[in-house]
Amino acid sequence: MTTLIRRIGSGQDEPETAGMYLLLAAVLHAFGVVNPPLSGLPGWLWFPVLLLGLGAVLLRRRWLLPAVLVMTGSGLGLLALGSIAGYFMAFEAVFSVFLLGGLTLRRISFTLMCLVSLVMAVLAWDATQRAQQVVLSLFLTGFILFTPMLWAQNVRTAQDLSASQAERSAALAAAAEARAERLSAEHHAARISERTALAREMHDVLSARLSSIALLSGAALAAAPGNEPLAAIRRESVTGLEEMSEMVRMLHAGTPALAARLTDVPQLVAEASEDIELEYSVPHPESIPAAVHTAAHRTVRELLVNHAKHAPGSTLSLCLEQLSDRVWIHASNPVPEHAGHGFGSGIGLQSIRTRAQAVGGSCDIRTVPQFQVQVTLPTAAQLQDGIHEDPAC
Repeated sequence: MTTLIRRIGSGQDEPETAGMYLLLAAVLHAFGVVNPPLSGLPGWLWFPVLLLGLGAVLLRRRWLLPAVLVMTGSGLGLLALGSIAGYFMAFEAVFSVFLLGGLTLRRISFTLMCLVSLVMAVLAWDATQRAQQVVLSLFLTGFILFTPMLWAQNVRTAQDLSASQAERSAALAAAAEARAERLSAEHHAARISERTALAREMHDVLSARLSSIALLSGAALAAAPGNEPLAAIRRESVTGLEEMSEMVRMLHAGTPALAARLTDVPQLVAEASEDIELEYSVPHPESIPAAVHTAAHRTVRELLVNHAKHAPGSTLSLCLEQLSDRVWIHASNPVPEHAGHGFGSGIGLQSIRTRAQAVGGSCDIRTVPQFQVQVTLPTAAQLQDGIHEDPAC
């Protein structure tokens, strides 16, 4: 009930307002709460006159001025017929003007209301010659006419405040969105700057060193043909130089990291310098997301390098298997009494774990009784084929 009264008082639900007035008028007439009629017209005419006024209430947002005139006429007609519902129509006529009308209409209506109050006061004095009746006339006229005016102004002020608050909230949201876009643009620009600087350093330092290794190994191989270690050095340096050049172009262009394929693993193992026992079972490589392809290939390559550095001369058992929902990689080799210590960054195993976690997988590393690495890479459908970023690059 409280919500209904609040909606009716806001002037925004015309059907509920009209229905409430019709119900109140029917109850008043049913209990005989009426005034003496001012004319000899039949008393039942109050009902169609009230319906005419309520129809104007329903249409006031579309045709305000005609609706106000109809409500005013309906109110006067109801009062002439002795129906108290006439006060309802007078209330709604004034309320509609000051809630929905423009500034000019409100000023004209206020002037007319003041004139009506003065006229009623003059008529009261002329009829009674008593000051008390004049004051009572002013009070009743003011209560009937100015109460809906003040009510409508309060509702209008509340609506204006609500609209202003909504505009302020929208402005704050737009400012926050603009700030987020600016921060995103700054972050993107910073990433481009970092990638460009990294590409420049890689080209100036690493590419030069790889080129030197390739040239020196090529010269040494020409002097000692058939030397397999020199041939491997030459081959690896040339391949590394090509990949380095591709990475430099990738960093300058801002494209995703280089992708790799699981189908290249057998060739990668065949080119390894150490003894490798490979179990390879990838029957459907096309169903594996590109991110998993790259992560698995990088993992196998890191395992081969790690074995060559720390356990040279031993046999590495490597198993790569595609299961229904994952790719499973397992590598193991004996732990030598005196492990080798090759050059490197020292973060190879951490890179394997990082790559696995980046695609939602896991990595388990053990050193007793053998060195073992087990990597699981999920191939679920939610992984997007367009992802090629290598977190360890």
